[in-house]
Amino acid sequence: MISKLPTRITTATKVLAWATLISNIGIILTGGAVRLTASGLGCPEWPRCTAESWVNTPEMGVHGVIEFGNRLLTYVLIAISVAMFLAVVRLWRTHRSLVIYSLVIGFGIPLQGVIGGITVWTDLNPWVVGLHFILSAGLVMVATMLRNRVALELKHQGTPGKPLVDGERDAVTTGLTPIILLAGWAAVVLGTIVTGTGPHAGDPGSPRHEFTPELVTRLHVVPVYILCAAAIVIVIRQRRLAASPAQQRAGWFLVTVIVFQAALGYVQHLTGLPILLVGLHMLGAALTIVASIGVHDRYRSRYTTRGLTTESGLAQPRTTEPRATV
Repeated sequence: MISKLPTRITTATKVLAWATLISNIGIILTGGAVRLTASGLGCPEWPRCTAESWVNTPEMGVHGVIEFGNRLLTYVLIAISVAMFLAVVRLWRTHRSLVIYSLVIGFGIPLQGVIGGITVWTDLNPWVVGLHFILSAGLVMVATMLRNRVALELKHQGTPGKPLVDGERDAVTTGLTPIILLAGWAAVVLGTIVTGTGPHAGDPGSPRHEFTPELVTRLHVVPVYILCAAAIVIVIRQRRLAASPAQQRAGWFLVTVIVFQAALGYVQHLTGLPILLVGLHMLGAALTIVASIGVHDRYRSRYTTRGLTTESGLAQPRTTEPRATV
């Protein structure tokens, strides 16, 4: 069976990389739905749903359905991560980083399940719930890096040595990109504390942070302001440099996500945190990580293409004109 595994980066590899990214964002949204519908203890036990049953029962109602459904999605993520690993494992000699990223995601998903179980055991302690979200955001970041590199390999159709940083950069842009990444992460981490202080606990009897909501909200927006300023400077600086289309897209995508996230944040704060807006804000948090690491990749990554591979596992450039990008 090993001999039948792929020895090349193909369109199927790119599809799996996208599926890995989308599914890890999706589990954030479904986990948010569990909390926002007060279904966090819909299954009051872990790893069983109840002390007597592995699955939800009719007596548990809609909360049991929602919580158990979210648990089942973990197996979908595992299946996708296994498929992703199998798609790149034979490329270990030439595309080692892709294999490592797929392994990190593959082991991170069951770790997420364990932390999810601990949240149930602790009656949805907000610190544990926050850790659960942060790990999900970390997997989204790794999945974004995996997708970016697979897409680059396929774009250049087997030509090795093509860099992920494919346009001009200077001290300003390279200096700002780690600030963007750190500020994005700081905003997400502080956002979990704001959420843990707010009303959507996942269950009416769950504990909450005892911080002042106004104070933690103000702390949360500090890295957001830094992120906004850095993103604006990046897109202005791009106009003075020979930035590649990919670099320009990364910069403007970051600005778009920030505007989307800031608008949602202020509106939900002023309207009493309606669950639909809170759910969209969680999507925005995941996209903030995607956009931040995307800019970082386009200005600071050292990754270069290894090329498509031969049956021997060695990179080999094409001798003919490459085809159009898939």
